[in-house]
Amino acid sequence: MEPTCHVTLLARLPHAPFPYDGPSGDTEQPFFDHTDPVTGQRVHTVDSGMAYPESLHYQDNRVLIHLPPAFRPDAPFEILVFFHGHHTEIVRTLVEEMALLQQLDAANRNAVLVAPQMALNAADSSPGKLYLPRGFSNMLKDVARVLGREVDKRFAARFKRAPVILAAFSGGYRAVAYTLDRGFSGPGERDKRLRGVILLDALYGEPDKFADWLWHGRRRGFFVNLYGPSSESLARRLEQDLTEQKQTWHDTLKRRIKSKGIYSLAVETPHETIFLDGPPHWPLAEILGKVGGHAALRTGAR
Repeated sequence: MEPTCHVTLLARLPHAPFPYDGPSGDTEQPFFDHTDPVTGQRVHTVDSGMAYPESLHYQDNRVLIHLPPAFRPDAPFEILVFFHGHHTEIVRTLVEEMALLQQLDAANRNAVLVAPQMALNAADSSPGKLYLPRGFSNMLKDVARVLGREVDKRFAARFKRAPVILAAFSGGYRAVAYTLDRGFSGPGERDKRLRGVILLDALYGEPDKFADWLWHGRRRGFFVNLYGPSSESLARRLEQDLTEQKQTWHDTLKRRIKSKGIYSLAVETPHETIFLDGPPHWPLAEILGKVGGHAALRTGAR
């Protein structure tokens, strides 16, 4: 195996979030709630009332996988799974507009990026197969098979045991929430691989699922919520609940993010530019660079 390995690819995975044909969230309502009488296509209606046809928005099973230039497959590593927001196509939005790959590279971590295409070019936060028990772990198993083929089968075996950090921008919150609730094992089970959660102006719903993970004995990792005016109401509610639950939390980032630290930070930046401008600038890179606890995961000092 080479000392370093740099890979960026798009893989079509059977357990990617979409296509999906099952219940909508925790309800018994089918995800595709009606059929267009003109086209005959199945249609999903979102909370806003907007209706999206299946073929245009829910058939893309691509997952972006990236190993930074200094990645060492023979050293301890972690998996960063990133869930995007609305009106997104993963190459155009994440690679070209949001500098996601550059942010991971700049974080100076030995980490594998996994970024699935969620609803394509739609104002929809639905996580598709991640609604299902073990939906998240099944997607990671697919990624491991791809890396076994593209990198090394020994690396694929280690990938299945590597710690995981979940990150989301904007509408990606629902994928994180359902992964916390049921993605690794089953509903309400402890997620031993989960190392932390990063929300970048992404706390727009599912407060009970986040709260359950934060203070009902299942949290094993850190939690960082960077929020602007558009997600402030739920963020303030979460801060109040944390205080009432006697949970220690911080409103600024320290030099190091503790392994079980909770951080809730308000910024004035417009929602559309928070992912790039923070503050701090390139916030995902900055936050990842401050995560401590497992020095062996780092490839060097910042």
